[in-house]
Amino acid sequence: MRIVLASLMFLPAAIAAQNSVLVPRVNRAGPALTFDFPGMRIGVAEYDEGPTGTTVFYFPGKVVAAVDVRGGAPGTIFTDALRLGIRERRLDGVVFSGGSAYGLAAATGAAAALKPQRVRDGQWGTAAWFAGAIIYDIGGRRLSTVTPDEALGAAALNAAVEGRFPLGPRGAGRSAMEGYFFANKSTGGRDWPHSGQGGAFRQIGPTKIAVFTVVNAVGAVVDRNGRRVRCSYAPSTEDCGTIAGALAHRLPQLNTPSAASVGDGPAESAGLSSNTTITLVVTNQRLEVRELQRLAIQVHMSMSRAIQPFSTTDDGDALFAVTTDEVDNPSLSALDLSTIASETAWDAVLASVPPQDPVGPTAPIRVKASDLDSVIGTYEFPSGTRVVVAREGDQLHTTLVGSGGMFFSPKGNTLTPVAAREFLVSGPREDRVIFDVVDGHVTTMTLNPGQWAQKATVIHQ
Repeated sequence: MRIVLASLMFLPAAIAAQNSVLVPRVNRAGPALTFDFPGMRIGVAEYDEGPTGTTVFYFPGKVVAAVDVRGGAPGTIFTDALRLGIRERRLDGVVFSGGSAYGLAAATGAAAALKPQRVRDGQWGTAAWFAGAIIYDIGGRRLSTVTPDEALGAAALNAAVEGRFPLGPRGAGRSAMEGYFFANKSTGGRDWPHSGQGGAFRQIGPTKIAVFTVVNAVGAVVDRNGRRVRCSYAPSTEDCGTIAGALAHRLPQLNTPSAASVGDGPAESAGLSSNTTITLVVTNQRLEVRELQRLAIQVHMSMSRAIQPFSTTDDGDALFAVTTDEVDNPSLSALDLSTIASETAWDAVLASVPPQDPVGPTAPIRVKASDLDSVIGTYEFPSGTRVVVAREGDQLHTTLVGSGGMFFSPKGNTLTPVAAREFLVSGPREDRVIFDVVDGHVTTMTLNPGQWAQKATVIHQ
C-alpha cells in the first residue's frame, strides 16, 4: 500500500461523518474454510458502501508471536513489539483490514472492544494488544471514500467464531485485486483481476497448522502447474496461460540479450499500483522464538512461488506467525513444520481467488425511448462522484462530476442497452450498470452487479 504523508495528517470531516452512519455487515453466508482449531476465533465485518472490510483473528488465551515484513510499502501496527523475541503468550490477536492507512484504526477498535471485559475481569492494568496490517483498496478501484474504522474492528471481533474462515471477497479482502504487474494500463486495467482472502488448514498428529492470507499483490496468483489462475477483471472463460509466458510478454528483454530491443514496458500508474499481501500462520505446536521467527521467514519466502513477482517495491507484504503453545510433537521438527506450513500457504493463496460472476449479456438490444427516459438522472456514489445520465437521440450518455476511477471517463461514456435496464459502459473494460427500480421509480444505479457491486443513489431525476 502507498501512504501519502498528507493522508496521515487528518481524516476529512465529511469522510468521518459518512462512516459514522454506516452499519457493519457481519453476514457469515458464502464460501468458507471450516476447520478444527480450538482457541482461535475469526470474525469479519464489512461496509457494503465501500465495499471494504476487516478480518479479526482473536486468541482468548493469547499467543506467542513473530513477524516478517518485506516489500517496499508496508502498513502495519505493533510489529516492532513482535521483534523483541518475547517467549510469553502476550498477543491477543491479529487484524487485517482494507482502507490503506485509515484501516489501521480497525486494530485499535478490536482492542478497545475487549476493554470492558478486561475491566470486569479485574485485568484493567493489562491492555488488549492486537497487531495488524492493511491493504490498499482505495483510489480508483472503487468509487467510495468509506474505509474500515474502529467500529468495524469492534464488529468483526464481536462476530468472531471458531472454525470458520470466509473465503474470497470477504473481510479485509473485500476489494482486493492481484496481477497489476501484467495489467494493460491502456485499457484501464481490463485484465486486472479481483482476488480476496484465502485460507488452508492441515493437521499432522497433534500439530495443527492454519494459514490465512489477503492477496492484494502486484504479482499474479500462480497454481502448482505454473499457470496464472485469473487474468481478467470482467467475467471470462479465457485461458490465462503460464506465468512464464506472461512474464515474457511483459518483459521482452527476458527473451533476448539485445539492448536495442529492450522496451520500457507499460507506464506505471502512481494512483493504482499500491498492493500488499498480508498473511497469518497459526500453529499449536510449541516453538522457541527463534524457531517461530524462522517459520515466518521460510513461509513468507515460499510464497514467491504462488505470487509472481512477489515483495516488490509496490508491495507491503507482512506475515505474522503465532503459536498457541499447546502441544509437543517430537516427530515433527521445526524445519518440517515450516515446510508443511509453506505448502499450506500456497493452498491459502489459491483459495483467495474467488469464483467469477456469471458472464452477462453483451449483445445490444433495442429499447423504447420511454425506457431510456426512465433512467435519466444524476447518480451519486459514496465518494461524492456524480454520474449524470442524459439521452441524446436514441442513445444514453454520461457526464462525470468528480473522479470516475477505472469505470467512467471524464470525456463521457455511452451506455448501450443489453437487457432490461442493463447497459454496457463504452470502453474496453466491459463495465456495466443496472438501474434498480422501486415502485416504478429508479432509486439506484448499480455498477458491475455481483460480488463487487457499487451503488450510486439517484439525487435528481
